[in-house]
Amino acid sequence: MDIDLSPQELEFRREFRTWLEHNIPENWEPREARGQSHHESWELRRDFERRMGRDGWLGVAWPEEYGGRGATLMEQVIYQEELARSEAPGLAGHVGLQMVGPILMEVGTDEQRARFLPPILRGEEVWYQGFSEPNAGSDLAGLQTRAVLDGDEWVISGQKVWGGFAEFADWGAVLVRTDPDVPKHKGISFMVVDMKSPGIDISYIREIHGGSNMNEVFFDGVRVPRDNVISEINDGWNAATRLLTWERGVITLSILVNHEIFWERLREYALANKRGGRRLADIPHIREALAQTYVNIRMMKLANLRWLAHYLKGERPGLETSYMKLYWNSAHKSVSDLALELGGADALELPGSHAAPEGAFPVEWMASRATSILGGTEDIQRNIIAERIYGLPRGS
Repeated sequence: MDIDLSPQELEFRREFRTWLEHNIPENWEPREARGQSHHESWELRRDFERRMGRDGWLGVAWPEEYGGRGATLMEQVIYQEELARSEAPGLAGHVGLQMVGPILMEVGTDEQRARFLPPILRGEEVWYQGFSEPNAGSDLAGLQTRAVLDGDEWVISGQKVWGGFAEFADWGAVLVRTDPDVPKHKGISFMVVDMKSPGIDISYIREIHGGSNMNEVFFDGVRVPRDNVISEINDGWNAATRLLTWERGVITLSILVNHEIFWERLREYALANKRGGRRLADIPHIREALAQTYVNIRMMKLANLRWLAHYLKGERPGLETSYMKLYWNSAHKSVSDLALELGGADALELPGSHAAPEGAFPVEWMASRATSILGGTEDIQRNIIAERIYGLPRGS
């Protein structure tokens, strides 16, 4: 596998890197933003995203016919890496850009694509992903939020949980049960919901580090036009599965860069700080932990590059994204565990405390535990790998 960049790809990197250098807001402090709630930096993030849309730096890999740049897959990887390496404000529109947009291009109607794709590319509309429920997380197919057809409208009732940006979102991509009398995977539909509709109630979930980046969303008789179904009625499971492969697939390369940046900071911390009169970097078990964590991150990178080589040949993300998700979990846990080991007692201090190490160590550790659940738990990924890749029998 040749991973050297072509002259075209090098130029793409230079162009985007230069744009970022001139357009990241001057008052943006990425290290201070770690552990903040979205609403604390919301307007700054939105302004940056609209600026990206204005200059054509959103949806770069989307086909030109849909308003994108038609960038190659390798250019998309470069884009994700540069965005992460620059520590630019996180994109509030990532659900629309990386998941909803690709799904609409695959299975949406012409009317849906014409209505929803341009505002996503301009950074004008934010999307919310309404999948998980209190009793349907790992077993997502067990969802109970119902949609009943009433004339030309669907009437939605139920509850969703763990939805980021719901309070700011213009639109929701929501899974609902439209046929309760068929096997649970078969009776689900994927709908576009106007998040300003009457009957929607949104509350914050206060997280352990004190922030509130997630929401509960309650639907009480929410009316949705009949044509707002993505793909076919009762085919929502297939559409959602396609969407999740994008969530677990190539975009994990940007997450990888975040791990690399954090590991580099930990190495600097180990070189600059002492414990018991010795530099942390000179303590054998800490040196070993630094080395093992570096190996975990490199393994994640090699796994991603291996599958990237398949995508460059024209294959689409599939079941192998479960491998990517497991590597993501492992790498994130190891680097956050190392942070607490290095920081000692001070690493238990939340951002804002005078004793807290720079870099929000405890927030990163807490986030790593959530990583093992979000987007499909580790056990679910192992089941997919065992049963659907290796063909092993289902467990009893």
